[in-house]
Amino acid sequence: MSMPTSSSGPVKVLVVDDSVLMQKLMTQIVDSAPGFKVIGVAGSAEEGWDAIQELRPDVVTLDLELPGRHGLKLLARLMKQDPLPVLIVSAFGGPGADNTLQALELGAVDFIEKPDGQTHTLEGFMKHLVAALQRASASRRIFAMAREAVVRETAPERVAPMREPARAAGRVSLIAIGASTGGVPAVQVVMRDLAQLRIPIVVVQHMPPGYTAKFAARLTAATGLDVREASDGERLKPGMAVVAPGGPRHLEIEERRGEFTCVLKEGPLVSGHSPSVDVMFHSVARSVGAHSVGVLLTGMGRDGADGLLAMRKNGAATLIQSGETCVVNGMPKAAFEIGAAERVVPLDQIGAAVGHLIGERPHQRSA
Repeated sequence: MSMPTSSSGPVKVLVVDDSVLMQKLMTQIVDSAPGFKVIGVAGSAEEGWDAIQELRPDVVTLDLELPGRHGLKLLARLMKQDPLPVLIVSAFGGPGADNTLQALELGAVDFIEKPDGQTHTLEGFMKHLVAALQRASASRRIFAMAREAVVRETAPERVAPMREPARAAGRVSLIAIGASTGGVPAVQVVMRDLAQLRIPIVVVQHMPPGYTAKFAARLTAATGLDVREASDGERLKPGMAVVAPGGPRHLEIEERRGEFTCVLKEGPLVSGHSPSVDVMFHSVARSVGAHSVGVLLTGMGRDGADGLLAMRKNGAATLIQSGETCVVNGMPKAAFEIGAAERVVPLDQIGAAVGHLIGERPHQRSA
């Protein structure tokens, strides 16, 4: 990855955290990372807002547990009035996971957990902080577009050249979705638009253990679907969706006695991840083939690109999120470059596009 810089030098970072120790630690880590520079620190949400207006950072790191106004309130205000890439850096576990997911839904780019001396070591924190800052830096383009409030006409769908096998209307048996950075709100939008189709949905969203069950619960509330964390041997049914559990196991889909079944298998990282979108997509290509739809959303890296190509070669409909609507256009771009995408579609039109592809039109999402 090339060294990130702003237009006038290193990427400017503002640290918002009420712990003086964490302020000093993060400043040391960030300043030692090539291409990044801490330009200020703030100990509360109010100080954070004032510092943002005065210093104009490129990226903000935000602790959610702040004195006075909660970090979520600062995030909501920032995204409404002055959108910037925000990286959540906080102590999680228990209710903290709900706060983190809410922050991602509000528009935070990513999150990492503070070191606790046990599960989350200082060495691991340093590594994850720099990687997360790189992801946040890569997302600056979309936030600049939001700040400028540029009104664009929707670009026509682009079609990568490949002869497509015929698909009979209503014959799709499974929808497979993969996402990473920026994917929490993106998955929610797509699944809400697909809910009326009553077709089983399988999701791999890169997320640590302890978060995917809560993510599934929030998707249930947002979409009306029966969304749950996938369990080994679980059979997929209409109106049901599963989220791959975070951790060392990959999620695969197999056909058993005429039914599609979730299979969880331990294994090494694939495309840098476990669970891996590639693993899930490849299994759908084998088991479901032309009776499936693959959707690859925002994310850093290339996980899912090869698997989406396998789905397309086996006759599945394949769509990727358009770059201008991605928080990070890594995974969709990688898929497009190898010809895995049948269509490139803005986020808010993916549900309708899937409906058209299978001969049905989902209800439009309300504004």
